[in-house]
Amino acid sequence: MREIISISAIIIAFFYFLAFGSAVFMALENEMHWVLAFFAMAWIIILRLWPLLPVLAVVGAVNIWGWVWYDGVALALPVSIYVVSHYWTRITDYLRRPTQKQGV
Repeated sequence: MREIISISAIIIAFFYFLAFGSAVFMALENEMHWVLAFFAMAWIIILRLWPLLPVLAVVGAVNIWGWVWYDGVALALPVSIYVVSHYWTRITDYLRRPTQKQGV
């Protein structure tokens, strides 16, 4: 039974990220040529501009696919939770870091 749940979770996650990625790509492709959209998506990932991904997913779902705004937000919510928790962890780790002593 656990194997069935694990495999179904993997399948659901695959289709979710397929929909999320295509919404992001279509939002970029609506504004520029598809080749430039591909390079823009690659640069967003390389430069770690993670907050842009949920925003572009909402724009793609609402403006391109014609979804209502709350469906677009529901599409972007899981990645948004990851992005917010990632930056929260980085900021709090930076603030709790002990000060470095200068010199030897």
